[in-house]
Order: sequence, then structure tokens, then C-alpha cells
Amino acid sequence: MLSTPIGIRLEPSRPLREQIREAAKLGARGVVIDAVGEVAPQRLSETGRRELRHLLRSVELNLIALSLPTRRPFDSLDQLDDRLGRAEAAFTMAYELGTTMVLARVGGIPPETSVGERETFFGAVRELGRRADHRGVRLAIETGHDSGANMRALLDGFASPGLAASIDPSALLQNGHDPGETAQALGHWVAHAYASEVNLSMIVSKQARASGLPAGALDWEEYLGALEEVNFRGYLTIWPDPAREPGPQFTAIADRLKRL
Repeated sequence: MLSTPIGIRLEPSRPLREQIREAAKLGARGVVIDAVGEVAPQRLSETGRRELRHLLRSVELNLIALSLPTRRPFDSLDQLDDRLGRAEAAFTMAYELGTTMVLARVGGIPPETSVGERETFFGAVRELGRRADHRGVRLAIETGHDSGANMRALLDGFASPGLAASIDPSALLQNGHDPGETAQALGHWVAHAYASEVNLSMIVSKQARASGLPAGALDWEEYLGALEEVNFRGYLTIWPDPAREPGPQFTAIADRLKRL
């Protein structure tokens, strides 16, 4: 059975230090923090970074990863150097805060017919991997747009120690991809995986599928089994719905996952 620590992704609109203490009380083993607002690389000073590391240590929480906000895909040359520079600043800060992973959405792989966008995208991802490795971290690309097989081909093609994959079941289901199959296809590239309330509310068994329940629902047993099959030992991070209180969501999902 899959044995992996459970973490929680914090909400950037709420006070960070308050959420860190709350996460520890809930029993989380680690947190994912968005590199925005007070934790943006250009705003968090060296003193602030030391204080954040001290706070995490004081409540015995690990920093699972920083999440790098990306408003645009990396398939355009427009302001690409600036975006690469912001990513590198996040890589540096992540290492200084004590994590070796940064999560980011880089956009879907452009089709072969879009030659220019495809060339820009591949060049940008290659450069992101190089800069991440240079800073001592890995960029875990969030899944969603592409199938696991296509992402595996992308990562295998670069063979970069600075790149990895982060499984987001919700985004995969929304784009018509099976999370379990994606995890199996990505194999050793999987460095991080999510759980979220939207997924939990859609749990069905294979028998229930046969009875006509929604085909787009996530089979958690299959998903966790796939992660176990690829020998995943990273964090399973609960991503609460920001419109609701995170504590009850975390507790409900964590208890359900333990039973599964």
C-alpha cells in the first residue's frame, strides 16, 4: 500500500504564518507555498527567508515546494527573458528556504504544426531545467494539458536532472486525461502529487463505474495504486477549495486517504 506523507497547499490570500501554524496543528507534514505577495522573491528579504525557515522548523513542517505563478505559457518570445528570470529567482529562493522543488504550469506542448511556438516552448523548458539544476532544485511541471505519454516523451527528450512532473488529478480530469494512467506513463519523473476536495467528492469504485456513474470521476484506489506502482515516495498534497475553510477539508481528505 502507498505510504507517503500528507501535506497541504496554503492559500496566498490568507496570512502565511497563521496558515503554517494551523497546518502543523492539523497534522500536515509539509506545506506548498505560492511565491507571490509577501513570499515573492523580489519582496522576501534574506532576513524574511531566515525567519520563514525558522518558523517551519519550530512547528516541525517541511517546505514541500514553492509554487511559481505563471500567467502565460512558455511558447511565446514576448517577455520570455523576464519570465525565465523570475523563474530563476524562485529557484534561488526555494533552495534558500530549504526545498529542492518548484512547481509550475508551463502550458501545453504546442502541436507539430505550430513550428515557431513549439521551438520556443522546447527551448524555454530546456532552459528552465538548466537553470533549476544550476540552482540545486527541480522544476516539477504540473500536469493537465497533455497526456502522460506526451509529457513522458518531453521529459525523456531533455533528460534533465532539473525537471520533474507534478500530478494534478483535477486538471487532468478536466482535460480528459486519466490520472492513474498519467502517473504510470510518467514513472520515475513523478516528484509530487496532489489531492483535492473536488477529486475526493468524485471518488467511485470500478464497480460503480460499471453501474453508470460519471466516467470523469476519479478512482482513488486506481490513482494511489498507480503512484505505488511507480514507487512514488514524495508528498501527496491536499489542495483545499479556497472558498471554504481549509481545516475541515484537510481533515476529511486526510482521513479518507488513510482509509484508502
